[in-house]
Amino acid sequence: MEDAPPSSRRARRDARRAGASAGTETPAGADDAAEFFAASAGPVDEASVGEGRPVALGWLEDSAIGVRPAPTGLADATHPYAAVSVDLLAQRPRRTPLRPGVVLPFLTALAVVGAYAATTLLWPLYAVTPVVEQVEVADVAAPATAVAWPAAGSAAIGVAGFDGAVASSTDRVPIASIAKVVTSLMILDEMPLAPGESGPTFAFTARDRQTYYNYLEDDESALNVPVGGSLTQYQMLQGILIGSAGNYADRLASTIWPTDDVFASAATAWLARKDLSGITLVEPTGIDTDDAADPASLIRLARLAMADPVIAEIVRTPSVTLPGAGEVVNTNDLLATPGVVGIKTGSLSRAYNLLAAKELTVGDTTVRAYATALGQPSDEARDTETARLLDAVLAEVSQPRILPAGTVVGTVTAPWGATTQIVTDADASLLLWNGAASPVTSDLSLGDARDAGDAVGTVSMKGPLGDASTGAHLAGDIPDPDPWWRLTHPLQLFGLID
Repeated sequence: MEDAPPSSRRARRDARRAGASAGTETPAGADDAAEFFAASAGPVDEASVGEGRPVALGWLEDSAIGVRPAPTGLADATHPYAAVSVDLLAQRPRRTPLRPGVVLPFLTALAVVGAYAATTLLWPLYAVTPVVEQVEVADVAAPATAVAWPAAGSAAIGVAGFDGAVASSTDRVPIASIAKVVTSLMILDEMPLAPGESGPTFAFTARDRQTYYNYLEDDESALNVPVGGSLTQYQMLQGILIGSAGNYADRLASTIWPTDDVFASAATAWLARKDLSGITLVEPTGIDTDDAADPASLIRLARLAMADPVIAEIVRTPSVTLPGAGEVVNTNDLLATPGVVGIKTGSLSRAYNLLAAKELTVGDTTVRAYATALGQPSDEARDTETARLLDAVLAEVSQPRILPAGTVVGTVTAPWGATTQIVTDADASLLLWNGAASPVTSDLSLGDARDAGDAVGTVSMKGPLGDASTGAHLAGDIPDPDPWWRLTHPLQLFGLID
């Protein structure tokens, strides 16, 4: 039989089919079949199984399987397979969770999470600083003036530094010797004097004395002259503004403007240049009723006069001794009142006028008020009304307008939701008058400030009479972000997004 050719695939398939058709009959030699299959499989080549490569059911021992010897031939086998009575999976060993395939990935993930947590929890807050937003604060303003006007005539008031004037009327009225203030300013424009200078001298003769008498006969104010002597330009200005000397005003003006017509033309041009179109002069002394002005224009004139150091020095002088005239007492009786610094009286046809200035120190600020009372029925009335107006104005100005301590000028908002306010340290006061207002300006910078009370800037106001400022601080703490925010906002924390 050894030389018999091997059976073909078809023959073997037919043989298997024939065996299957035998029904439930079990072929003999089942043990021989197991042996046959084991022999057919051949021995396992241990070398072909690489070290560390898994082998199916590799944990079983041969003795545990209990394989019986296979039949020598398939014809003697009772079953087409080898019967194994042992549960091959019952003794499968448990896999330890500490094996390298589990431990190493776990430790790697744990290290990444720990590094992330440590980084976010300890990362400095440079990229997520709180944001400061300024809060608009209403302007600090003064109410409109409530000064009561004189019962007779007209009047006006003003305060140095504040534009314009407040007047009871816009009508022009004769201003009498107040016109000499305009004449003096015009003369100084043509013949300037610096403080302390005397200017040129003017000689006087008997004819000039006769002119003096003529002024008195015409009921005009005048001062005697030093016949054979002289007066300097400064002395003559003293005579004009202190003693209201019409003859001195004519003498100086005539050296520049030879006639009243020439003077009137020059005065019109000068007044227009100085924005004093509400004043009209037709001659130098104010004796003409056409020398007129509205009250508000006289307040502007007073500002110009007090801005000239020579005139400001003269009009505040109570008295002076002049050659030829002797002692000259200032016609402005209010100079005896503390704080009054000028300016000029005037009276014509029983109408009494006064243009005056008064200073008051409020804190570190000197406030100067101006007032004019025109067409008053007596010398005493003009003094009383002018003094009352000055005091009323100064009372209004000296009442500071206050930005209270604790005013909210800003807010602080942190990206993690913490918020607080920025408030002023103390009251900031400013002198204002007649509706004048000052904006409130804040200069805020948080820097490293995080605690309540930390300084974060200044708040300032500016007014015509000075400035005011106060500090600003945090009203509350700005806490750092909590760990949860840090862990959940890495992109903001690292500055990768806003």
